[in-house]
Amino acid sequence: MKSGVGRNQGTQGRCNTIGRDNRAVTVSLDYIMISCVAIVFFLAVTAVAGTMLLDRPTNIAATQQFNDIGNDIGTKLTMFYLIVPASGALNTSLTMPSTIGGHAYTVRMSTNNTTDQRVIIESEDLKINVSYTINGIGASIPINGETYSTSGDQRLTFVST
Repeated sequence: MKSGVGRNQGTQGRCNTIGRDNRAVTVSLDYIMISCVAIVFFLAVTAVAGTMLLDRPTNIAATQQFNDIGNDIGTKLTMFYLIVPASGALNTSLTMPSTIGGHAYTVRMSTNNTTDQRVIIESEDLKINVSYTINGIGASIPINGETYSTSGDQRLTFVST
């Protein structure tokens, strides 16, 4: 008589220990399935993260460079305000890159509001518009004008009569 004590009786008389079950997926099919899932995952991440990995850093870097340009213009306008002659002319060049991140931009001086004049730097390609207040300097030194980054030599000129 067989008592069944000490025997492993699995389904259909097969041994149920891990690693001895031969009913699993083959190694090559397992490799193909994992590879397909990984490829689909990486394609989805690449498609979704394109703007996060490319556009956002470009906008951050462009905004920082616009800040540098705005600060340079604000410094030169303050210099004009401090040393402007009663009659005469001041002339200085602006050092601006022709493109930022491969995109052209526009610099405008706005005196629409007499108490809050602004230097506005904008790029239509990047959809960035940065504005700097020059705090009343335009009340004593009239400022206005516009220049494009690709126009070559940019200059600030003040003529007093």
